[in-house]
Amino acid sequence: MVIPLILYILKIRNGYLAGSEIDWLGQHSVFPDYFRKLFYETKTLFPQFAAELGGGQNIYNFAYYGLFNPLYLVSYALPFVKMTTYIQVVSLLEHMADGVLCYYWLSSGHFKKRESFYASSILVLAASVTYHSSMQLMFVNYMPFLLLALIGYDRYCKKGKYGLLTLSVFFMILTSFYFAVGGMTALFIYGVTGYQNETDESVGLISSCLRFIKWLWGRFYPALFGCFLSLFYLIPVYFAMTAGRAGHGGITVSKLLIPDIRLHKLLYSGYGMGLTAAALLMLCISIFYKKCREKFMAALLLLMLLFPVFDWLLNGGLYLRDKAFIPFLPLLCWLAAAFFTRLETQALKARQAAAGCILAGALVAVSLLTNSYARQEKYLLFIDFAVCGASVLLSMVCWKKALCAVTLAVMAFLCAGQCTVLKEELVTSADMNKIEDPDIEKAVRSVLHGGFYRTETRGGYSENKASQNRVLACGQNLTTVYSSISNSYYSEFRNKVLNLSKPSRNSLMADTVDNPIFLRLMGVRYIVGDRAPAGYEKIGQSGSVNIYENKNAAPAAYVTDRIISEDTYSDLSYPERQLALLGAAVAHTPDTVDDIPVNVKKVNAHISTTVIKGNASYGSVSVDSDMPGDTYLFLEFDVKNNRPSEDVTVTVNGEQNKLSARKAAYYNGNTTFHYTSLLKAGETEFPVKFGKGNYEISNVRAWTGTAGEEAAAELYRRPAALEVTGAGNVLEGTAESEHGGWLITSVPYDKSFQLYVDGRQQKIRRVNTAFVGVPLKAGAHEIRLVYHAPGRNAGIAAALITAVILGADIIRRKRRLHGKI
Repeated sequence: MVIPLILYILKIRNGYLAGSEIDWLGQHSVFPDYFRKLFYETKTLFPQFAAELGGGQNIYNFAYYGLFNPLYLVSYALPFVKMTTYIQVVSLLEHMADGVLCYYWLSSGHFKKRESFYASSILVLAASVTYHSSMQLMFVNYMPFLLLALIGYDRYCKKGKYGLLTLSVFFMILTSFYFAVGGMTALFIYGVTGYQNETDESVGLISSCLRFIKWLWGRFYPALFGCFLSLFYLIPVYFAMTAGRAGHGGITVSKLLIPDIRLHKLLYSGYGMGLTAAALLMLCISIFYKKCREKFMAALLLLMLLFPVFDWLLNGGLYLRDKAFIPFLPLLCWLAAAFFTRLETQALKARQAAAGCILAGALVAVSLLTNSYARQEKYLLFIDFAVCGASVLLSMVCWKKALCAVTLAVMAFLCAGQCTVLKEELVTSADMNKIEDPDIEKAVRSVLHGGFYRTETRGGYSENKASQNRVLACGQNLTTVYSSISNSYYSEFRNKVLNLSKPSRNSLMADTVDNPIFLRLMGVRYIVGDRAPAGYEKIGQSGSVNIYENKNAAPAAYVTDRIISEDTYSDLSYPERQLALLGAAVAHTPDTVDDIPVNVKKVNAHISTTVIKGNASYGSVSVDSDMPGDTYLFLEFDVKNNRPSEDVTVTVNGEQNKLSARKAAYYNGNTTFHYTSLLKAGETEFPVKFGKGNYEISNVRAWTGTAGEEAAAELYRRPAALEVTGAGNVLEGTAESEHGGWLITSVPYDKSFQLYVDGRQQKIRRVNTAFVGVPLKAGAHEIRLVYHAPGRNAGIAAALITAVILGADIIRRKRRLHGKI
């Protein structure tokens, strides 16, 4: 328990928080806070719709971030505790629990206390655990429940009581369904490798197989109860994943089946197991034991580490990522405890140790030859391997605790170094105070007068990125979202229809943008912060925070008969597509607008520098424009990155675009930078900031254009008064159509919406390429738009059926215990 506390103090000293600037700040702390706010607003523990995020999306798109995490649910009873504080405390307690539970598991009838302590310390000091306790929390926050499941399995085997096993599996899945796959696999390996110790003398093959199947069912059906109880959560998550995220292509069958000897799966990296060369030695030596549990466990683990097909399966068929092996850390601790015990009792044979060291050395050699490592990392690996190998020999010859001491010393040394390097990624207390400025929340709340419109915050680049999922009050309604899963129609609308700028390197981020056309279309009426994009006027102030308003922002829902067909719209150019939406709506119906009110002119553009080498620099871009004020400028150019290992960033007139490094985890593919600005009269030159790197700019293109305010005013002449009601998944209100037309909303389209007009269900249509709409007849109408998360009802039914079967099994076992059956 002391080790995690020391590491926590090392992280937060000198004015830091134990959380990273990107994922912790932008996802892992704000999503639980949003879920808590949504609970207070809707009074339901089972929400279906997140109206405030990404224009409005399926709540299960964000389930990965702790929607039903049992530890986060506790925070609902603590509204006075800031979520950033609560998450840090919970992460520290989880880190402590990892060591305590691992020690309890190993020392409960398996190994002596001293060996159990050494092995448990390996888990506490593992780079993956120490790193992700402040980074990607879901990579490790399930670990206490996995360890409880292992303890529960032993308890079930000894006493026949499976309550702890079932509940632990259930909570592990609710905490992190993604890593629960690896957790269940680890539990299965732990159980199945103990089978040899529980069988009698050999029998026929068929009888042996039947006996094994019967044994397998008897040992693991309680764990299946935990899985099936969580179907109320897993089924809607499955539907959300299939609709909102696709697997990464380019993985061939041969790549999956050819051994991949990369040591980062096991050693050093926080995105793998994060152990040292001692783990590799113990794993390889264990394979050469005589027939025992550790031999089969080590063989299965090494097999999984070598063949990418297991990596791919553990990652849900999405990609190959070493993080999938983190749940197997407890099994490595088991092997370590067994290894230390053999050294203590001198049961380890010299030939076993020699064979294991040779195998480990061969794996290291092949890995160095087939993969690229930094020079410092090679030196570290050589020194680590030599020191740990020598300590194995020393343990066998004279000092039995040599390997224990060396292993923990090396891991402690690396942990201290990791905490030092980690400072570069942690958020400072000063930055956190700036982001959590109470004046910002007061300003946001001051403009929430009822009605469905959107309010966003603005600051510097870092603050904008941290606020992509930050909902300060229900009803704020953001256009931004940063999630592994999101509405695919909305993502395509941003990236391919409007070609919005991409300020971030991560392809999963729907960033904060200043595109004036997009903000107007999405109904972003208010901006809170120290600045606002063109088109907004300051209307007030809360403390030091300004409040801006754009009265011309589109209503979140309106009725219009100004329609252009999807075919007509798809034939328009990139600037015309944006401007057309300011004067008409797009629907799958014949055109009703004879002349699209778009005036676009191609102009010459010149950038002061097109070849950039070295550090950041400044320049300008000039355009030949003779159009009047309130004219939109559309600029785009291609970028060639001559140094693919680094990002490329170019900022024009305050609007940033970024091309991520080619090997980035979520490469954004942004090789053509797009910018949209609102020109003032006579404005022809803009500042440009070129980020550092080695890249070339080519094929510069620019257009100016107007849409006509009369057409825009006519488009939004009949707003629909919709408000979020019920359990947060209902938008209802009134709409009036003078001569008949279409109800157009800025709520992203999803097949799971049900739309009722005057109490009668109507088929929803996709309008403006990505949003919910429906044709209306003339007259006043009552509108009710209801979202039902797909798979939710089926999941609840499956969980209830499981609960009934579980209850029946408990009764059956009690009757057997009392001799009634």
